[in-house]
Amino acid sequence: MKHHEQESRAGASPAPTFHEEIRNFGILNLLGMKIVAAESGIGRVSIQVDERLMHPQQIVHGGVIFTLADTAMSMALISVLPAGTRFGTLEAKINFMLPVRTGELLAEGKIVHKGRSTAVLEATVFNIAEGEQQAIAKVLGTFSIARTQSHTTHLSQSP
Repeated sequence: MKHHEQESRAGASPAPTFHEEIRNFGILNLLGMKIVAAESGIGRVSIQVDERLMHPQQIVHGGVIFTLADTAMSMALISVLPAGTRFGTLEAKINFMLPVRTGELLAEGKIVHKGRSTAVLEATVFNIAEGEQQAIAKVLGTFSIARTQSHTTHLSQSP
């Protein structure tokens, strides 16, 4: 797993490393998601399907599928941002295509467009069961990207 490390500036606290950020990622740990990749604008996150993830009709709850996709898109974005850059989901749309009852879910997120303050990402969620991989959901999301301290300082010093 690669992630850009930000150099520590004199007098400034060093930005948290990717691994420190992940250690504090409560929902990842709560659901048992695993980060498979976060590099070069691609994020992959997986989760094993079990009874904890089901709603009463015994299919994986849509919120779990969305959370997996949102996390994969976040991993794609975090892989190209300076360490410690704050960002968040502004909006997202999901199309559920097939129900899931068994196997493993794998979400793959990638950057469609990255600007200075927003980024558009997409994700496909796959169900891997009995040696077959099927797309079960598609997501399109817009993320806000906070301006870094150095960018803000540069703007305030402009004539």
